[in-house]
Amino acid sequence: MKRIFLLTASAVLLTACSTQTFYDPAPAVQLPVQPIIPAQLPNPLDLPGKDLPTYVNTYPVGTHEHFAAQREYPLTLEHWANDALLMQVTRANSKLVICIPQQRARLYVNGKVAMDWAVSTGTNGHETPTGVFRIIEKNEDHKSSRYGKFIDANGKVTNGNADLAHGLPEGQTFQGAGMPYWHRFTPDGVGLHTGKVVAGKRLSHGCVRTQNHVARKFYQHSVLQLPVYITRAVEDYYRGGFVKPIDVKYRPKPGNDYTDNIAPTQIKIVPANSAEAHFQA
Repeated sequence: MKRIFLLTASAVLLTACSTQTFYDPAPAVQLPVQPIIPAQLPNPLDLPGKDLPTYVNTYPVGTHEHFAAQREYPLTLEHWANDALLMQVTRANSKLVICIPQQRARLYVNGKVAMDWAVSTGTNGHETPTGVFRIIEKNEDHKSSRYGKFIDANGKVTNGNADLAHGLPEGQTFQGAGMPYWHRFTPDGVGLHTGKVVAGKRLSHGCVRTQNHVARKFYQHSVLQLPVYITRAVEDYYRGGFVKPIDVKYRPKPGNDYTDNIAPTQIKIVPANSAEAHFQA
């Protein structure tokens, strides 16, 4: 395994949330996509009566519109993907939008939804920052340098939800929590990775948690410098665009904005077994 990341001028600080190990559920079912004419269809978010016994989802089966018009959506752990679109991802034609009110992430390719999945973002006091970001690092086997376990001299776990910022007890060692399929958004350790997800619920210390099988699929197709939009506005997914955040708390420093060109020399490959491969967040 290799770890890919972008060198930044800022010192790389502590990772913002922790994860556990999760078993993969059955993969999402890919149904044949039938042609539709979007102009003739309403926004699924505006559909009335989804809670009524007589409600019928009239969108063509297999389309994202049908997925989003399900009675349970957006409070579902199911994800939707278009594999043909995922094969076309570049940083120039794609964007990731994370909608905090819906606790959903949607990847767009050429203005069309390529993936839609459930996430769990930061809790009160540990809010996920809103704003415009980019993926500045990818690491398939990342470890946290802040959150994890304290282990005593006998190998016993004394604190399974430890925060190293509060200090390491004398005579104990720290084991960082695994954060598989890590995508860094900020120099100070906010990103997307495998973690426990509850539909519609915020759970993390600031990161964007994603189910393991979905995080792996996204990792296989994501690219460095992919634009990321995190917003508290309800994201206008149906029209294939994005909503700029209305309450920006963080933006990259001048010169690091997502529209800037990135020199190839700024990207570095680090072997997974090297000293640099872990505990850098």
